[in-house]
Amino acid sequence: MPRLAVQQLLLLMLLLISGSAMARQNQQQQQHISNCQDVTEYFPYCLVFLKGYNHRPSQQCCDHIKLLNVIAKGDYKHIYERRRICQCIEDMVKGTSPLIPSRIRALPSNCLLQLSFPISNHRDCSRV
Repeated sequence: MPRLAVQQLLLLMLLLISGSAMARQNQQQQQHISNCQDVTEYFPYCLVFLKGYNHRPSQQCCDHIKLLNVIAKGDYKHIYERRRICQCIEDMVKGTSPLIPSRIRALPSNCLLQLSFPISNHRDCSRV
């Protein structure tokens, strides 16, 4: 087989593989939010701050909140994603000590970001 044909075949295979990987990643991301997996994985790092045990959020908290923010701003169904993140957080904190409202308000500035989803002890997430 001529060298150019081999190169073209390899390029085609690379494009197919990368496209398939991106589709799987998007599918996994949608699946995670629908079952709260990302929220239960990322959000607990912030509970220590939001419940008043630490004076500042940890770097892990800020990093993970940024990841949830990216998901909430996603290209697909972003309103649904914000609502789902809100509901997952409420489900997570239900039955525990409440989050401190001043800490909730301080989290975005402490982590240098603007939240794309609400955090609260009790909120009508369908109105997000």
